[in-house]
Amino acid sequence: MKILMQKSTLGETSQAVEEVLHGLESQLQGSTPELTFLFVTHHHEESFATLSGQIQNRLNSRHLIGCTTEAIVAEDKELEEQPGLVIWILADSHSILQPFHLQFQREADQIVCFGHPDKEDLAVEHGAVFLFCEPYSCSPQIALPQLLESQGLPIFGGVASGGIGPGENCLFLDGERIDHGAVGLVYRSTHKIRQIVSQGCRPIGHTFVVTKAEKNILYELGGLPAMQQFREMFRDLSPEDQERVRQGPHLGVVTNEYKGQFDRGDFLVSNVLGSDPETGAIAVSQGVRVGRTVQFHVRDAVTADEDLNLLIQQDKQHHSAEVRGGLVFTCNGRGQKLFGTPHHDISAIRAAYGQIPLAGFFAQGEIGPLGERSYLHGFTTSVALFEA
Repeated sequence: MKILMQKSTLGETSQAVEEVLHGLESQLQGSTPELTFLFVTHHHEESFATLSGQIQNRLNSRHLIGCTTEAIVAEDKELEEQPGLVIWILADSHSILQPFHLQFQREADQIVCFGHPDKEDLAVEHGAVFLFCEPYSCSPQIALPQLLESQGLPIFGGVASGGIGPGENCLFLDGERIDHGAVGLVYRSTHKIRQIVSQGCRPIGHTFVVTKAEKNILYELGGLPAMQQFREMFRDLSPEDQERVRQGPHLGVVTNEYKGQFDRGDFLVSNVLGSDPETGAIAVSQGVRVGRTVQFHVRDAVTADEDLNLLIQQDKQHHSAEVRGGLVFTCNGRGQKLFGTPHHDISAIRAAYGQIPLAGFFAQGEIGPLGERSYLHGFTTSVALFEA
């Protein structure tokens, strides 16, 4: 397996493309890429219609997938607020690839998703699904469970970013520009893909069981009004954590209720949207069912740094195989906006795994697995690591 990456920060599209392709061709030395990922900022939007086809033909790549973004991730840099084009190549003769295009339409009172790839009964142990979404015409919450059910693989990716309205973000699949739905690719291989999904949060207080709820409104936790439980939990926090809560609390829902003890990485974290002082209810950004275990969380730069580095350490402790390359999908609310300094997430990954080819993009919604399921996240870094 050979993994290559090349980037350009040139603002003139033809020069940027030539810089990237020339660098890749010299490294390929005649070998044919199986899979190419393309992420490009809106500085090059006049060429979006022909860009992916030009790149795929020049490289003679079997498949190409990607999307537009407000900032690329490449090598050891998060290149914010500047032109960027990055190509990440996988040459793996043992891989089996299935590209697909998901489309969505409303029927009666529900949204229907179609275009899923067929499940192939293959004797291939490892793999993943990569999924990139157009933000105004895609429903990842509907697509992800269906993909997981049909493929049984972890799902990585994100929502295209940088555009400010419908039609301004676009997706790329096998030489075509696509402006609706989602594009994806099923990758199956003998090479293992490891995952790091850092939501940048830390649980506070203790867990509660949801005893009354409707959709995304929590009325009771542990038999008492949700706000009453929240206030009592808040009073017992340290002054530092109380200040973090004032900046905006979050709620984590346990993803595997069968575990005996819950810690970081065991929760799907969502935003707390507000509360109703009359009923004591709390609104969050995802639906929560009665009987689920939840815990409040905090997020800031310090917590996000701790969380990413802890998950990296855990990955290295549990896996000894060499990592040959990786794809990084990080929230456009992280970067300098969160940490105050550039290149935070990519620097931590590079420091842990060495000078491996890394590429990705700043998304407005990140896709990554937690436990046995894959979710759409916010303020998260989702990393797919390819083993040798």
